[in-house]
Amino acid sequence: MRPPDNVLYSELIVEEMGLPSRKKSDTNSWISHPFIAAVSVASKKLNPMSESPSNLVSTPSFFRHVFFSAPHRVMFFSGAVQGLLTVLFCAVDLGARYASLYSEMSWPVPASWLHAVLMIYGFFSFYFFGFLMTALPKWVSAKEVPRRLYLTAFLLLAGGWFLFYAGLFMPLGIPFPSIALLLVAAGWLVVTYALFLAIRGGDNPDKRHAKAVIVVLLLGWVGVLSFVCVFAAPVFAGTVARLGIEIGIWGFLLPVFNTVTHRVLPFFTGNVLSPYTVYRPMGLLWILFACLFAHGAGEVGGMQSWLWLPDSIAAAVCFWFSWKWQLRRSFVSHLLAMHHVAHLWQGIALSLYAARSVAHSLGVDMGGLAPLHVLTLGYFTSLLIGMATRVSLGHSGRPINSDVWGWRLFWCFQGIVLLRFVGEFLNLPGFMNLFWWSAVLWVVIFALWGCVYVPMYLAPRPDGRSG
Repeated sequence: MRPPDNVLYSELIVEEMGLPSRKKSDTNSWISHPFIAAVSVASKKLNPMSESPSNLVSTPSFFRHVFFSAPHRVMFFSGAVQGLLTVLFCAVDLGARYASLYSEMSWPVPASWLHAVLMIYGFFSFYFFGFLMTALPKWVSAKEVPRRLYLTAFLLLAGGWFLFYAGLFMPLGIPFPSIALLLVAAGWLVVTYALFLAIRGGDNPDKRHAKAVIVVLLLGWVGVLSFVCVFAAPVFAGTVARLGIEIGIWGFLLPVFNTVTHRVLPFFTGNVLSPYTVYRPMGLLWILFACLFAHGAGEVGGMQSWLWLPDSIAAAVCFWFSWKWQLRRSFVSHLLAMHHVAHLWQGIALSLYAARSVAHSLGVDMGGLAPLHVLTLGYFTSLLIGMATRVSLGHSGRPINSDVWGWRLFWCFQGIVLLRFVGEFLNLPGFMNLFWWSAVLWVVIFALWGCVYVPMYLAPRPDGRSG
């Protein structure tokens, strides 16, 4: 049943999950592990939700800003900044490598590796962490993630990526990128540990989605460490970088996106469409996982001619989900349709991967990087726009049906997906190069999205509630 127009997303989640109301003073009482006590020593001083009034008074006023009051605020803000920097880097690089508008810059490793590590482990991960530290405790009926934990993770991750960018311009003998990625890996572990504690303390007996998230976050952590080795040991950099990229796409990004989609999209749809039957078969999700892992292993093992098998099965599962989740009826709600359209791109991308594999087995090179960019732009980024828009509205105290700009920018972005796809088959020189234009337009659209939604992370909720 569709909720009333004045129902907020956060209220809807609490009501649906039957969560008990909690006092904010409870949120910091569930963590006493010595590891976290060590890692979070710096962020304890930044905790404006402490029960002690004296601690609150002694906290610098800057760190009592509302920006630090919820995990999605700090993580989504960082994701927006990282997204702009990452895509701007790509636009500058593609302008040199493909459009030949100026000379290529010199980097410590190939620019394509930097593009991969920034996009996989820098851009998307911030949004994952912000969403999961907000939603996963609700999935398992647990208490909120304490401020000391998410601020510790935020400081480590943001500091790590700041040093990483700085390290790109340092002399080659200084291992700044490796040190920076070690900080990122530490922050990654803090997030994973916080979510693990939420699962352990949750009252909901069905924790399958939450546990799957923990497993794939650990795989992502291994991917981050692989790029630590890339910058520290150039002798084996090629092999390790390939491993880190395939783990990141097929062992981290795809499983996380699919777990979240499988968990929340039927719920979102059921709150808009009536009649509607929630469809969440765990068996098909595990089959999809197996196919994704098989593809990643096949890429690393050089078995491209056989990838059509797992790719075809995975594509069929994705199309089946789109049908059962009723994509065809989703356009009554803009935010809902954004999620469904994004998920459809995954089935299309996997079909393109399967076709490329068949062509490879016949000795034909077809498609190039088109399947990859349909996946990363069409599925990953489109879904991110929809999810980040929904959370930004709902958790800033605004009705989720108040979105105007997210819907328009979402469809503008679909044009970028098509532009990047066509560019794989239409190689235009100079200023007309479609690879370069797709990156430039991505910067513009994401900057416009940020102008609308990023200020929400810096301002108090208009409904007067905390968070």
